[in-house]
Amino acid sequence: MKKIRVSRTTRTERIVFFSVMSLMVLSFFWSFGNIFFAPLEYSDEITLIKNDYILMTSEAVAAIFVLLLPTILEKKWKFDIPSKMHIFLILFLFSAVFLGEFRRFHFLVPHWDKMLHIVSGAFLASLGFTIIQTLNDHDIIHMNPLFVAIFSFSFAITIGTMWELYEYAWDVSFNLNMMKYMDEAGNPYVGLEALKDTMGDLVVDSIGAFAMSTIGYIAVKLDKLWLHDFIIYRQR
Repeated sequence: MKKIRVSRTTRTERIVFFSVMSLMVLSFFWSFGNIFFAPLEYSDEITLIKNDYILMTSEAVAAIFVLLLPTILEKKWKFDIPSKMHIFLILFLFSAVFLGEFRRFHFLVPHWDKMLHIVSGAFLASLGFTIIQTLNDHDIIHMNPLFVAIFSFSFAITIGTMWELYEYAWDVSFNLNMMKYMDEAGNPYVGLEALKDTMGDLVVDSIGAFAMSTIGYIAVKLDKLWLHDFIIYRQR
């Protein structure tokens, strides 16, 4: 039988949520307003163009939706999301969208993008545990540990690949640089250098997913109940 657990929203969780949500809403209005005043083409390495602000606006909207998603899942479909996992998701969105895009950490901080990808790979693998738990009648601790690990790893890599396709679609449609195939001034890289960012993202996604899948394998193999603190349950 599945483990029954009911998580309560903590004070820290509420503070982190409202702080990041406020930043995302303000960022949305800022980027949306700049769409109407930004130039159409790059003139230097600092000035952003209209399409950059379109991307920022869309990512702010997506971040706001994802921030609200746990509440929707809990109230509408009776999912029980651990506070630790919820706080981690909020801080990840803050790092990826607000710091990465709006504060330009992707360009200003070395390997910022790669750090986010390795963390996201691990997080997606943990979501793989949740999918297995939700679709089965028995507790994940009592399942085949190798199956749990392989499924979680595969799930994380699949989502990571879909993210690269998402970046490609934006670059093709709006002449952006999400795949980092050109420098800040708009000069395209040549040869393998143009593929370096995308392939590097997939490699670190794999590292993060493999690490978390291995941890999941060990936890299931040894019946470690702390794994429940990182799994989303659905109340039945």
